[in-house]
Amino acid sequence: MSGPLAARSLVWRAQFWSFFKRHRRAIEDYRAAVALEPQRVDAWRALGFLYAQEGEPSRAIEALAEAVRLAPDDADTRFNLGFLYHQRGDLDHAIAEFKEAIRLKPLLDRAWYGLGVIYLRRGQLAPAIEHLREAAKQQYFNPHAGQQLALAYHRAGEQQKAVEEQKRVDGYDPKMGAQIAGEIGLR
Repeated sequence: MSGPLAARSLVWRAQFWSFFKRHRRAIEDYRAAVALEPQRVDAWRALGFLYAQEGEPSRAIEALAEAVRLAPDDADTRFNLGFLYHQRGDLDHAIAEFKEAIRLKPLLDRAWYGLGVIYLRRGQLAPAIEHLREAAKQQYFNPHAGQQLALAYHRAGEQQKAVEEQKRVDGYDPKMGAQIAGEIGLR
């Protein structure tokens, strides 16, 4: 068997192996599928995830970059590629992917959060606040977005806004609220 039907069969088998956490077997089948049908975006995406799970970030990035090349309007894959770049410390590439993901899917809170964290790490407080505020707005109950936003406000000298954010988070996550209070000097 060859061509699309063979590639599809390999993808199904790879999904089976993935379900049972047999990642190396799944990777072999996905690689065989893309060798037969290089345009299989689903297989490239799956390879990216599996390589990431197997602790092979360079291969994960290569696979997700190929998925993005084949489907440039896929905001979620762009976010995942940006996340891997961010983990690797390649912040410029992470920023580019997160920005494009937001352009394609403005309600992708994870990309807003990722950008905010990078800007905060770089000391770019105005864009950090902008992006973290949007992430916290979109995902109101994300205590990590609230924590990072409170820190950004604090570092920008906007203590009242930092306290307001701490209180907001404390209202639904007292443990994180207490942590934020310590980080912004309330305790």
